[in-house]
Amino acid sequence: MAFGEMAVIDRAPRSANIVADTDVECDLLDVADFESLAESHPAIKIKLWRIFALASAASCGRSTADISVFD
Repeated sequence: MAFGEMAVIDRAPRSANIVADTDVECDLLDVADFESLAESHPAIKIKLWRIFALASAASCGRSTADISVFD
């Protein structure tokens, strides 16, 4: 699971908070390290962009479904 991807994409402040129901372990990849992946591990950066795109598409689809109930 990834979160905070929109802040990486548009460089805007995060628009949501994450709260875990149980203890979790998270890894952090800051924007500078993400950008440096292009030179050190380009395949990883491409895979992360794909994950970000899929998450964004899913979110857009859910929003569209939610809005369509008003049609």
